[in-house]
Amino acid sequence: MTIQQCRYILAIARAGSMNEAAKKLLVSQASLSAAVRDVELEFGIRIYDRSNKGVRVTKEGAEFIRYARQLVAQVEAMNDRYHSEEKKAVRNFAVTSQHYDFVAEAFVSFMKKYRTDYNLTLKETRTAQVIDDVLTLSSDLGILAFMKNSASNYMERYIRRNGLEAKTLFETKPHVFLGKQHPLADRELLKLSDLAEYPYVTYDQGESGPVDFAEELTESRSADKQVHISDRATLMNLLLSTDAYTVGTGMMTSALNQGTVVSVPLESWDVYVIAVIYRSDVGISEEGAKFVRTLAEVTGSKIEL
Repeated sequence: MTIQQCRYILAIARAGSMNEAAKKLLVSQASLSAAVRDVELEFGIRIYDRSNKGVRVTKEGAEFIRYARQLVAQVEAMNDRYHSEEKKAVRNFAVTSQHYDFVAEAFVSFMKKYRTDYNLTLKETRTAQVIDDVLTLSSDLGILAFMKNSASNYMERYIRRNGLEAKTLFETKPHVFLGKQHPLADRELLKLSDLAEYPYVTYDQGESGPVDFAEELTESRSADKQVHISDRATLMNLLLSTDAYTVGTGMMTSALNQGTVVSVPLESWDVYVIAVIYRSDVGISEEGAKFVRTLAEVTGSKIEL
């Protein structure tokens, strides 16, 4: 096995497909396939399951990738230390999140702290993909929400059952997000019954997404008028241009919101946890810990790593 083969395997894990990894590395797909096949034969394991939809990391492949990342990181650190006249080692970090503007602001602050070369990734996507990216080590960390009820909560049990750890960033009660022009924008507290006549905006979780994977912190997903979207830009346009609403954490960062959207508490007994998730057997990397601390700064939270 060579370091180059390890780099190829890591690139495939990040890209999610042989084809995309080959494009980014400027090598042929055949070369990548040969590198993976040689390593699999050498160690008697299967790193990826291939299909026409891309590649998926196997359980033993995920373990191999964990060691490969450590190995490549050590080699890059040695090159950085002993070949200072050459290009410095690139810092690699990836985070996958549900659709939160405070994560985007933290990512910007995190990026500004680097003074060396870096390869950073922020992906906003469906709940299931957040979990899958962390499981397959495509991302170092995931950011998502679940109801605070450890005795019966589906999401918390699902996270633990898949070998993941969740660290609480902050807790919150549901809040209604409205454009400042909305008829209910000046209310101090809202009930679900107050929202019945207005369109409810929800993030699409796909046909296979369990109801517990919904990002919105409310039971409004049974609302009569629903609009399904996939990105925050569309959400903002809908809130600013219509009387639609959504429900979330209540956390609005000053950098990304200029008073055009308001947050009103929703009458509810529910309490939700916004958490950082990572693989239990891998832990939080040095770069991951830096990002979590940046998240805590942006949200005014306290989190113990």
